[in-house]
Amino acid sequence: MKKIFLLLIASATLFSCSKPAETNADDANLATFKENSKIVKILFDGYSNDDFSQYETLVADSVKFVPPSVNADTINKADNLKGLKMLRSLQAKITYSDLEFLPTVDSVTYKPDGNVRVFAKWTSEGKNGAHIYNNYFAIFQFNSDHKLVFGAEYQDIKGAVDALTAPKK
Repeated sequence: MKKIFLLLIASATLFSCSKPAETNADDANLATFKENSKIVKILFDGYSNDDFSQYETLVADSVKFVPPSVNADTINKADNLKGLKMLRSLQAKITYSDLEFLPTVDSVTYKPDGNVRVFAKWTSEGKNGAHIYNNYFAIFQFNSDHKLVFGAEYQDIKGAVDALTAPKK
C-alpha cells in the first residue's frame, strides 16, 4: 500500500512540473498571435486608405497567396499587390466592420500557433456607383520576424468585380 501511495505522489509531482512549460509556450504563442493580428490590421487599414506603403515591409518576399478566385493558382507578392491595387482602383470608398481576429491552432495539439484567422465585413462604393457588402474570411501565417509568408482569402470576389466593373449607375 505504501508503494502505491508513493507512486501516486511521484506521478502527481511529474505531471504538475510539466504544466507551467506548456502554459508559457501557449502564452508566447498568444502574444505572437496578437502581434501578428496588428500586422493584419495595418494591411487592412492600408487597403482601406489606398495606401500600400507598408506592404513591402510587412510581407515577406517569399510569400504565397491563395486568392479568393475559382481555379486561381497560388500567386506571389508582386502579383498579389498588383491585384489589390487593381481592385482598390475601382473603389471610391471602402471600410471594414465586425473585424474579428482568432488564433490559428496547431493541427496536432489544437493549441495556438501564433498565426491569424480573420473575419470581417467589407463595405464599399464603386467609382461606378455600385454598393458592395462582402463577407470575408482569411488565414494568415507569419515568420518569426512577423512578416506575412502565407495568405488564403475567402470572399465573393467575382461578385465584387462584376459589380465594380458594371456600367455606371
